[in-house]
Amino acid sequence: MPGIRLVEYPPPNIATQGAAEIRKYAEALFGKVIQALTANGIDSPGTRQKSSTEPGPREIVIKGNLDEVNDFFYANRWTDGLPIIPPTVEKVEEFLQYTDRSPDEVIGKFEPSKRECTVWKIAVNGIMAGCRPAYMPVLIAIAEALVDPLYPLIALGTTHATTPLVIINGPIIEQLDFNASISTLGPGRQANSSVGRFTRLLLINISRYLPGLNEMAAFGWPGQFGMCLAEAEHESPWDSLAVERGFKPETSTVTAFCTAGLAGAFTTVGDTADEHLRGLAGFIPRNIDHGTLARSTRYKIVVLSPLVAGIIAKGGNSKQNVKEYLFRDARLTAAEVKDMEGFFVRKVDFAKLSEEGRVLKQYCTTNDTDMLPMTHSPDEFVIVVSGNPRRNRSIALRQPRGYPVTREIRLPQRWKDLTRNLNIPRHK
Repeated sequence: MPGIRLVEYPPPNIATQGAAEIRKYAEALFGKVIQALTANGIDSPGTRQKSSTEPGPREIVIKGNLDEVNDFFYANRWTDGLPIIPPTVEKVEEFLQYTDRSPDEVIGKFEPSKRECTVWKIAVNGIMAGCRPAYMPVLIAIAEALVDPLYPLIALGTTHATTPLVIINGPIIEQLDFNASISTLGPGRQANSSVGRFTRLLLINISRYLPGLNEMAAFGWPGQFGMCLAEAEHESPWDSLAVERGFKPETSTVTAFCTAGLAGAFTTVGDTADEHLRGLAGFIPRNIDHGTLARSTRYKIVVLSPLVAGIIAKGGNSKQNVKEYLFRDARLTAAEVKDMEGFFVRKVDFAKLSEEGRVLKQYCTTNDTDMLPMTHSPDEFVIVVSGNPRRNRSIALRQPRGYPVTREIRLPQRWKDLTRNLNIPRHK
């Protein structure tokens, strides 16, 4: 809406103001609202300047050395604040060799900017992020997942600092040297680090999520630079996330989640499945924001190390058993939930939310000792196996809105030829 007229409610924040103060400010707005509706001059269509034309795909925007290019990209807010690899036309064409898709093909329009995401733009942002050309099929699949209507792309500018988490499955993990082991979400492996960074550069350059414009994170967190995790499929006692979501084991996929913070890696102890399950159920509800289930929180992503997953599976538990256990036992009392909700809003009408289908009927209880679930069903727990295979640690994340989206990584017909002599250095 390029000609919208705006009237701003006075700061700092309505949630920190009393009723009398809110009324005073609200009454003062009426005159401004009338002025904006009747007068020319407050951001009206007739006075707004037209936006400048964006450069074309092959247009050279700057020539210079590495420092000059990076300064230019930084000044135009095309980076995440870190130096980038210059996306030259020659480099883009090298990336395009690893896909059968046309460089002008539109993958979709990215919210909130409505900008079109083309295969060419995907290559440009992949180069900037430090990806290798062979990552191109993975990058395209990620863009397809983010633009899916089920994915909450429009909500990634929230003050909660939500960000994509990409989980990789299938043979592509070994082919492209993704890390599914020690420090799987940490530094050190080019595939994970650069592919994760690529997701953020897409949000910056196509969605145009820019701090202070429509990226309004109150603090932000390091995960917003991008997160990419590979599942340790060979060490897992269960089917992979991709198989669970309907794909064959030989198919490589990406699954895009939206996350809002990471509970630090926590320890569970014991040599029985029940000890570790009780440890998970005790830690998770108090560390990944149980309370906002009343509004939008749905999925809980639980990443188990192969060691923990193995002990739980040895006790006769399937992945579905783990989900049902957590749904039943990873709970807080009604009093604790009400206290948590109080941090966000003054009063929550659980009866109304229940009628709308947004919370379970259990939330309408008046008994403060009743135990309330974290999710609407067991299947909203997502179980993934990854991380250090020798440590009894797990992590948990939440998806505050929307749904996870899985896309197949579609390889070009010449993939075997292209990767036969693929020179990807491996850690010594």
